[in-house]
Amino acid sequence: MTMQVARVVAVVALLCAAAALATPRGRLPLALRGVLRVMRADRGECAAKDQGELRAPPWRRALAFALVLAAVAIAVI
Repeated sequence: MTMQVARVVAVVALLCAAAALATPRGRLPLALRGVLRVMRADRGECAAKDQGELRAPPWRRALAFALVLAAVAIAVI
């Protein structure tokens, strides 16, 4: 039982780290951007306020992908 909990915690931690790496600096992760849009719409502000097309550097995206693959391997095994 404790081994299963440890695996779930490890998978979630790896996925959170991958999301943090894949998100460009100064920008919210995708899930939080949706929450921010809803909150802006509730306040009556323009819900579509979004920064331009920002991308994380290729090395950060590659590392994030490797972390996702590690999370999948831990979850499957």
